[in-house]
Amino acid sequence: MIKIKKIICLVICISMLGTQAFGFSQAYNEFDIKKSIENTYGINIIIPEGVDYSEFIDCMSILERSIKKFPDNIIKEITDYYLSKGIATNVILDKTEIIKELFTLSIIDESSVNIYIKTLEGSLYSESHYASEQVITHVFSHFISDYMLETYDLDNLKDEFDKLNEGFEYGTWSEEYSKVFVNRHSAISFENDIAHLIWYAEANPFILRNINGGDYAIIHEKLRLIAEEFSKIFNSITENTKLWLDAIPQTPQDWAKDTITEMKNQSLIPDEFNGLYEAYIKRGDFYKLVLNMLHIKLGENELNKYFNLTDYEEHVALDPLRGEVYVTDGLNYTSYYNYLANSSNAFYEAYQMGILNTDSFYEPDEYMTRLEIAKLLAYIANELGMNISEFQTVSFNDIEQVAENEKPYIYIAADKGFIKGDGLNFKPFNYCTYQEAYLILNRFYNSLYDYIQ
Repeated sequence: MIKIKKIICLVICISMLGTQAFGFSQAYNEFDIKKSIENTYGINIIIPEGVDYSEFIDCMSILERSIKKFPDNIIKEITDYYLSKGIATNVILDKTEIIKELFTLSIIDESSVNIYIKTLEGSLYSESHYASEQVITHVFSHFISDYMLETYDLDNLKDEFDKLNEGFEYGTWSEEYSKVFVNRHSAISFENDIAHLIWYAEANPFILRNINGGDYAIIHEKLRLIAEEFSKIFNSITENTKLWLDAIPQTPQDWAKDTITEMKNQSLIPDEFNGLYEAYIKRGDFYKLVLNMLHIKLGENELNKYFNLTDYEEHVALDPLRGEVYVTDGLNYTSYYNYLANSSNAFYEAYQMGILNTDSFYEPDEYMTRLEIAKLLAYIANELGMNISEFQTVSFNDIEQVAENEKPYIYIAADKGFIKGDGLNFKPFNYCTYQEAYLILNRFYNSLYDYIQ
């Protein structure tokens, strides 16, 4: 039996042009990234015959980053299941120059699951083709949804969705449907409803979290129910995963409420973080908060002096050999593309300041561990004149989990009061929730009064 699914992405591409993902041509061989994706996720990447692999390296970079958005190992769990049934999972990349042809085509038969992804030519690299993160995350959300429906009994989930849909039937649409569906396409079927909720939770959590003005809505309840199903279906999903909490509005816990209110009054927590408390904080968001705090505390001029910042500049230059105009800013294309791809320049500024290393630059959606935060704050404290060479050694039970050269960061953070353990353990590799991160930054902010007036 052959099943063909055509997922139209034209609306996605048009609506997301302002946040389109650019390529990130990193300094490794295109075969390395292809092999890495294939080995890590159990998929086969197929490129048209006669086409240079380098033309798709940007697309493969975006493919890798998009798949990483999903919870650990669930894509591999799915591909392993299919492989155990003799079914290969193939991602087939191809080119197009026509926007209306931007779609993904999923074909499932007895021997393979084939996911076709159309790519556009890059505007800066004429040889490079890419597909946006939105499109790739969208098609893999359908891949997950299809697997769930084909492999598991979701009748109970369907019954719960039917109750929540308040009489609105799949396959029809009116403006009132927006109360229970994230968009028109999600109202087509139960499968689409699941797939689009997964897609929004992974690619657009801010939109989903604020879909009802920041208040809990039917759509959030649907997402919570899907998260429950994930914990039953996928071995890698546990309670500690805190799956999609950043897409569901939350309230701070009692122990954090007063401090968070005070920080909001001081503009230390921008409005975009409303409703983010119990979810794990992403690296990109933590750096936004750090830079916002430093701008408030120091002001732009003083911040520039402390960290030797210069304004971002780009220049147009001519390639004398190829006769082509290209953009240069003194950095490589990787940095330039990342700068363009981010909605704010927080990551670029952090990179300039030296508080963000190259590896982290490419992982804005990864979670922050307590050890990583300790390292970052120790570096900033030192740059701002705090004496971090003198500190008390704290005997945490789990201190031996970290390397010798990393222990001082933990001692500094604990001694200066930035990050507190539970009295026995520091938990260096635990992720920080947003509300924990707010309190850590508030302690750090207050500690700076002794050094910066």
